[in-house]
Amino acid sequence: MPSYFVKCTECKGKLLCGRSKCPLLEKYRFLKDVKIDSRILDPTPPSIFVGRIGYPKVYVGPLVSLNADPVYADSPWLWKSVEEVIKLRTSLLRVSRRFRIEDVREEKREIVELQEMTAAIKPVDVEAEIEKVNRKAEFDDVMQPMGYSAIAESIRLAENPEIPDKVEKVYYDDMKAFDGLKYLYNHGFSTYYLQKIFSAGILGEKQNRKLVPTRWSITAVHSILGEAIKREIADFKVIENTLLFHYEHFGNHFEIILSPERYFFQLIEIWQRKSFWSPKEDWIGVDSEDVRPKKEYSNLSGGYYAARLPVLEYLRKIRRQASVLVVREIKPSYYAPLGVWVVEEGVRKALKEKPESFDSFEEAIATASRRVENVKWKELITRQTSLSSFFGF
Repeated sequence: MPSYFVKCTECKGKLLCGRSKCPLLEKYRFLKDVKIDSRILDPTPPSIFVGRIGYPKVYVGPLVSLNADPVYADSPWLWKSVEEVIKLRTSLLRVSRRFRIEDVREEKREIVELQEMTAAIKPVDVEAEIEKVNRKAEFDDVMQPMGYSAIAESIRLAENPEIPDKVEKVYYDDMKAFDGLKYLYNHGFSTYYLQKIFSAGILGEKQNRKLVPTRWSITAVHSILGEAIKREIADFKVIENTLLFHYEHFGNHFEIILSPERYFFQLIEIWQRKSFWSPKEDWIGVDSEDVRPKKEYSNLSGGYYAARLPVLEYLRKIRRQASVLVVREIKPSYYAPLGVWVVEEGVRKALKEKPESFDSFEEAIATASRRVENVKWKELITRQTSLSSFFGF
């Protein structure tokens, strides 16, 4: 991402950065109504947050809903606007205690209860004695927005959680993390649920289990599942025509082109001037891969893996492979980062729309170009020119 910013301390909400709204003022507009008692008894959606500061000794605990519907507050596919997301997510209090990442292997009562509330499929009440409140909210390019946090003397389950049988099977059968993740995913568990239980150290053989910071678990789940599906589609036939999908939400515009060639994936990311990460000028980034495992972490961060997974899901569903170009253009109306779920859901919803069909890649590009405001992105397109270059001989 670009490195230049107008300092918030200099701007003080005057929009000198060029954004349409101040993300700091927006989050505090909702936070001012949050009241926190020294003892809380409230539901968790369920959801968990594992921090990364101080790793390998990290703060861990549930997100507790103080004044919002706990299910809706943790269901990104239902959300409608940037303002709504900020309001919902800042209504969740991060209640945490500090643990070593390996503490999950010792099955301490507090850790076990944290895992149980995370694995629950319905909201469960959580009781906590609050020691200290940190009245600071956080935005992040990978995670969803976060409200206030609190250090607790104790965190307890106040009711018995309902945990899916298949999750218990993965846990008690001591499945390897990779196998357990694939097993649950193939049985219909969402990536959002899998990211939470991955973070809580529920997956993996007992001697290898550990807590995983939330930010890392989100990208890890997208990456692991994506690589697994890549192996599945490698022998599929290519699609017959060039297809173009498009969709827009939360100020994120997506154009997705599938061409009748062997698997190749490229993401071009355009941050328009005055969008959150690029206040002064348009910024364009690109990354790509073929069917071989992607070894280097993407320069486009977690958004790359979040865009790739729903594309691979689509190809597996139609039992075909294709060369894929995803163009993501971020507009000024995306004035606060909401997390990579915006990318995952945007691409997934685009692929549910009826595609336009073309005889050539060039025709699809010409059509997509009429909807993409930046004109320089086409210079970054990479094509697989031959079968020999694909296989490297």
